[in-house]
Amino acid sequence: MPTSASPVVAAFTRVNATLPLRAAYVHPTRLSFIHARGAAPSAALHTKLARAPASHPKGAVSGCSGKAAALAARGISATSPARAPAATREASADGAPAASGGSIGAARLLQPDPTLALGHQSLGQLLTAWMVYQACGSSRLVQLAPALLKAFERLGLGWLSNAVVRRTFFAWFCAGEKEREIVHTMRRLKGSGIGAILDFSAEADLPEGSEQQVAGAADAARAHANVKADAFAKEYFHGMHMAAQVPHAFAAIKVTGLADPEVLYRLSMPYRPLREAFLAADHDGDGRVDFTQFKNAVLPAMPGGDRVASASGMFSMVDANNDGQVDWVDVQMALGMDNPLARPLYLRAGSSSEYGALEADIEDYERLVARARAVVQQATAKGVRVMVDAEHSYFQPMIDHVALVLQREFNAMATQTSQTLVYNTYQMYTTSALQRMADDYERAAREGWRFAAKLVRGAYMELERERAAALGYASPINPTLEATHAMYNRAVAQLLDHIAGAQRSGSVPPALFVATHNNESIELALQQLRALQIDTTAEPVMFGQLLGMQDATSYALAKANLPIYKYVPYGSLEEVMPYLIRRAQENSAVAGAIREEASSVMAEIRRRIFSRSAAARPAAAAEATTAAGVAAPLKNNNSL
Repeated sequence: MPTSASPVVAAFTRVNATLPLRAAYVHPTRLSFIHARGAAPSAALHTKLARAPASHPKGAVSGCSGKAAALAARGISATSPARAPAATREASADGAPAASGGSIGAARLLQPDPTLALGHQSLGQLLTAWMVYQACGSSRLVQLAPALLKAFERLGLGWLSNAVVRRTFFAWFCAGEKEREIVHTMRRLKGSGIGAILDFSAEADLPEGSEQQVAGAADAARAHANVKADAFAKEYFHGMHMAAQVPHAFAAIKVTGLADPEVLYRLSMPYRPLREAFLAADHDGDGRVDFTQFKNAVLPAMPGGDRVASASGMFSMVDANNDGQVDWVDVQMALGMDNPLARPLYLRAGSSSEYGALEADIEDYERLVARARAVVQQATAKGVRVMVDAEHSYFQPMIDHVALVLQREFNAMATQTSQTLVYNTYQMYTTSALQRMADDYERAAREGWRFAAKLVRGAYMELERERAAALGYASPINPTLEATHAMYNRAVAQLLDHIAGAQRSGSVPPALFVATHNNESIELALQQLRALQIDTTAEPVMFGQLLGMQDATSYALAKANLPIYKYVPYGSLEEVMPYLIRRAQENSAVAGAIREEASSVMAEIRRRIFSRSAAARPAAAAEATTAAGVAAPLKNNNSL
């Protein structure tokens, strides 16, 4: 059936131009679409924030514009007498606080000690770690690794390469395959004051060289993808079961596991053109567009924008407070896939077009959200917090959308001590990350749910740049490492300011997970925690690193009684192989840090070997003396 004649599109184009479209859309948590034109929206959920006041002009905080700037640009004073948590004081080496979000002060609060972490490892585990770090330190070997593994498979020697990887990279970076060993790893970390984020680390991506399929083959592929997604959901249920066995644990989910990646790709297509069209239409740069700009520039950027029967009705659905102007957050809230009236905007113009989604993708979207909701409901029942992982940029718009749908539903009733909370992940190596975070923070305020974010630098840099160059679009990655560092630290500083302000006002603060291996970023965050006197008891701020990476930092934070977690990957070797290759590539990219890790491990190996040798010499002498018939002298314990 041609797309233009589909029942979905037909229903869409029959909407009477005189009717306010939002009145037809009833969503339990988006009340501003329910009220009739002229009626006041729910004050609790959808009071629009004031435009940026004169005291905080637009652009005062980077990454915010329009209505988002009014919220994100608030200055937070650090002079409040609020109680500084004991954990922060214990981590402090000096009484001089650092400037909020600024440069690192002279006295460092973070003092990583490799012996704290390595002391928990056996000599065999240390040797494994040293070999892994040495391999990661060879950029040439890391680059060749994928090709080498494929070559071993072609030669029928996959069993050999798998055995090597299993005893090295898999043993160091993953918790295992079986429930018993996975839970054991989590409990071992908990015994050292480190929490766990359980992560089924199988990954999905677009198939290489995918071509247009005939109808029958496409239907079969879609059915297979849904069977696979159901299996992923089942594994996530099992993950919630394992995570619940250790108090206060997290579980991570990947949206690409819950739907066909090609469906996510097609549904994500309109995001960038829509965003670019909105910015181009905003001629005066105030972050808002009127009806004419919306009709002539914004709507046509969507695949189905030219089929809208009532542009004015569509605009009134977006303009929730009827002020004649809408900002980007308004557009995202009203034109998301969760609004049935907006879905035809995502559909291709016809069978010859490749821009936009297929009609069957709408059904797959419903299945995706149903799976994701069921997984989080399982987490809620077991008291497990959930992190939605970030993935490739060409899927990220739909990943963000699903995360926001879940947050709106499950974070709406979250309290400061709630054990059920959904976190979205922001990759700060992308040029759009800071703006997206600010937009989502604003959206949380308007819709009335607790904002929760995990901030990372990113894990797909090489792939993203190569793909952008091959397909001829601008790279979504920051041009320099320094730009990524600056964006990451700025994002942490902004959210810490919001947390401090909420704690002083007695309201529920946003939740921030500082996921980084960069000790400078951790130091800046610690100094700002101290300067703003943020109480970390209820974990509004947490830190995290990957299993097998920056253990010295993790154990130092645990020793200071700060909330610290390890990402704990698990799964079969074949499923987690892409993850292991990325870990090797990530380590190879920071050669200085990996050399330091290897040096620390070797120092611990030498210490143990030499200390055993030294201890063995007097013991051997004592045995020889006793054998000669002379009692070995007893030493005073105080002299040991």
